[in-house]
Amino acid sequence: MNAFDPLSALSPGEASLPAAEFAAPLYVPAIPLTDSTLCDWIATALPGERLQYHQGLLLLDRSATTSPYPPKERQRIHAVAKRAWLACELGLVHLVSQRVDPFVFRYLAVRSRMTPKASDVRLQLRTPAH
Repeated sequence: MNAFDPLSALSPGEASLPAAEFAAPLYVPAIPLTDSTLCDWIATALPGERLQYHQGLLLLDRSATTSPYPPKERQRIHAVAKRAWLACELGLVHLVSQRVDPFVFRYLAVRSRMTPKASDVRLQLRTPAH
């Protein structure tokens, strides 16, 4: 058992605040996100800011055999997911999924740290995603 209770360090009113009140607002693009707009968002976002880059089930939505989307839309989804993964590998974002319904997830990129310049981020992300 942990000897330190972190809630004991809070004042009585603080312990009851929901974690959602501390989270940065979630940005949900009005139009479908492209891999280049994802890169732009990562380059300008502040640490903790969140972006929804897909809603559905990426495993199925990216697949040529199971996707309900036409080929061009499926390719867009695949490109965005690959670029998000690359950004995660570079330490620029954390990737998070939230269950919305059975077999429906909200895929989020959370900006993890700042880099000196937005152009540095864009240069890092310009590397072809594998």
